Amino acid sequence: MLDSGAVALPPEKRRALVQQDSLWQKALRVHYRAIVFDGHADTPTLMAEEGYDIGRRHTPAEAHLDLPRMKEGGLDAVFFSIYVPSYLGEGRRAGVRARRLIRVTKRQIETYSDRAALATTAEEVRRLARDGKRAVLLGLEGGHALAASRDTLRAYARRGVRYVTLTHIGTHSWADAAGDGPRHGGLSEKGEQLVRAMNDAGVLADLSHVSDSTFYDALRVSRAPVILSHSSVRALTPNERNVTDAMLRALAENGGLVMINFYDRYVRQAGGGPAALDDVLDHIDHAAQVAGVEHVGLGSDFDGVPRLPQGLGDATRLPWLTHGLLKRGYSKEEIYNLLGGNALRVLEEAEAASGDSMARVR
Repeated sequence: MLDSGAVALPPEKRRALVQQDSLWQKALRVHYRAIVFDGHADTPTLMAEEGYDIGRRHTPAEAHLDLPRMKEGGLDAVFFSIYVPSYLGEGRRAGVRARRLIRVTKRQIETYSDRAALATTAEEVRRLARDGKRAVLLGLEGGHALAASRDTLRAYARRGVRYVTLTHIGTHSWADAAGDGPRHGGLSEKGEQLVRAMNDAGVLADLSHVSDSTFYDALRVSRAPVILSHSSVRALTPNERNVTDAMLRALAENGGLVMINFYDRYVRQAGGGPAALDDVLDHIDHAAQVAGVEHVGLGSDFDGVPRLPQGLGDATRLPWLTHGLLKRGYSKEEIYNLLGGNALRVLEEAEAASGDSMARVR
């Protein structure tokens, strides 16, 4: 599960860190040996709407992620969000939007094929990491874009989509969303059929944004692990987008994964000031204590949120998370799993749960 291990931080920055705290020597070694995997970044929207070039380095004020900063921050793999706004509905406009973002993303990855490639399996992610390339995976954010159709789901799977976020902010014809009025009391019968179809296609069901009832319905139906690609902990930051301790325990029984969101609003202390890196570490800690370390990962929401915690302003700051985990007593193996090993596991288990169906879809 380890990558090439080359430390990409500028030498002067590396020396300064080690001089201020000797633990940085170990932190850098662990971080750049891990496969670091982010469950959610909204960069394709910038590509499609603003002509954003992921091959060029940008400032944190411009955006949070690009290929040069992924390399510097040791970010080996990322799920790019194919984000379809709820207001586009379940018809033609949603499909046009999704296909456009997939097309734009693939075109940019092909342009920078010496530095990155599209991946659809855990083994492809590992191979690209060994080769020093960034792995880009596709997640469809907004199940309404499926038009309640298993055929449409399979078509997206053939295009490389490896997770579907069942809802975005709006309840639709087959699933209730968090923060919107309930229509089905969770998943409708059609929604249950679509989750099973995701299992057949080797596509992960992503439960970020769904209502609590939809969450439990999806766990009941799915025979593969589910993920929350960008959610945090409700016990620390009360918010309907975050998960309760009971949900964390149920997720662990499913074998799934909560990927902690970095968005200030979802990790800051109730009534407190702006969030800081330690708040993200607190959410990782809590989720690990309740669900187990093997059920926690990272889901930054880079390029999809207006404000990130102090000290975690873009992809180059990810090594500071590893340093913080070491300071809190996590072992090297636990950190490898938190940073990316757990995400690779759920990908593999989704592939295995599909049986021969995934091969037929592809």
